[in-house]
Amino acid sequence: MTVQATTATAGAQAPKTKVTKRKIYRDMSKCILCGRCRNACPTKSIRFTLENRGLCTHCNLCAEVCPVKAIDSFETKFKPEDYGKKYFLTSTYKDRAIKFNCVKCMQCYEKCPTGAIHVDNNELKIKKGDAGASIINCTLCTLCCIACPTAALKFELGRVKLYADLCVLCGECVRVCPPQTIYLKDRYPGGYCVLCGRCVRSCPVGALSIKPQNWEGEIQ
Repeated sequence: MTVQATTATAGAQAPKTKVTKRKIYRDMSKCILCGRCRNACPTKSIRFTLENRGLCTHCNLCAEVCPVKAIDSFETKFKPEDYGKKYFLTSTYKDRAIKFNCVKCMQCYEKCPTGAIHVDNNELKIKKGDAGASIINCTLCTLCCIACPTAALKFELGRVKLYADLCVLCGECVRVCPPQTIYLKDRYPGGYCVLCGRCVRSCPVGALSIKPQNWEGEIQ
């Protein structure tokens, strides 16, 4: 985060401050709510919730882990008119199926993050429908860093950095996180964005990007 003071005009009470930092921007006019970015995030800073578990969200993980390509990947198959539609309304979703050359290695069954792949009469099938998905990602507001009493979380070089040996699992970062993406793991917190860009690269419709955010005014 960079901070630079602007020139104060005559009679102004205090100089304004211009603040610039980068963050992940999600364009909901393109997002299909598939949850693929959540799967790619190394720190789990993307909160993907479902009203109904057990339904495919078209995240493509099954196709990626299948050793014999028994599930077609939707890579490069999205049409421009599908951008912004919910995943279950896209033209590629209705065609998603497990083909006859499946060797029952069960990798898709084990890896499916929503539990949508099930066994029916000794055949693996994908259960589809509207899972009522919603998604939100860490906004890099840095409130977790400000609230941390031991400085285990710091905002350095434009991203949140963890000093794990300083963490005492007090939960202050969880308490103040606006989108509630932060959570406590066995020894340290997770769920904060490190701006690695993996989510941006994984998005099939280009809904995610890293952009600078600017604002002016006093910082409390």
